[in-house]
Amino acid sequence: MGIKETFSVFGYGIKEAVSKRATYPYPDKPLPVQKRSRGMLSLDLENCIGCELCFKICPSDAIRMQKIDFKEAGFHTNARSEAPEIDFNKCIFCGLCSEICPPKVLHHTHKYDIPTDKRKELIYDPFQLRDVYEKLVKPYEDEYDIIKFQKAGQPQNKTVNTAPAQNNNSNISKSNENKAAVQSKEPNNKNTDNPAKTEIKNEKVENTSKDTKKD
Repeated sequence: MGIKETFSVFGYGIKEAVSKRATYPYPDKPLPVQKRSRGMLSLDLENCIGCELCFKICPSDAIRMQKIDFKEAGFHTNARSEAPEIDFNKCIFCGLCSEICPPKVLHHTHKYDIPTDKRKELIYDPFQLRDVYEKLVKPYEDEYDIIKFQKAGQPQNKTVNTAPAQNNNSNISKSNENKAAVQSKEPNNKNTDNPAKTEIKNEKVENTSKDTKKD
């Protein structure tokens, strides 16, 4: 190798040492993800109603319903005492289960890597899915852009707007005041006739009396 090639090699090495890395420092620093990215699934177990819709819609047959203790799960409303178990060996992360879930208790996390050397460890029961929800989703609901929902067993707080009722009352009171003012201006004797009309009536009576006398 000549002198020219030697200097070019050293120049290339110095340039690459100063410039930014072309690769990302994974796993020391996790890759950035979007709000709606579909990573590992989690489960808000307490509000699961056991409807089995996630089990029925799963295209890869990755979900199974498991019978669990009502008290241990802390269910608010779940007549069947069932909750989904997810096999991440089969899951294709399509998001259909989270979309069809009526109480919105299945959520995708931003966790995209589940490293393990045993396939059985990728089968998460309802309690393991609950732990994932408690650690990765519940403290960061705004980051995950989760749709808010009314939790089962809690009464809905209906806010009643009293402003229109107050306005109606004020309008009614004003109309009553106007009616009272008009009535006070009117004469007390409602049967009093106009003087011009009384004269015409008297003339008609006189003419009729004259006609009767002629006859």
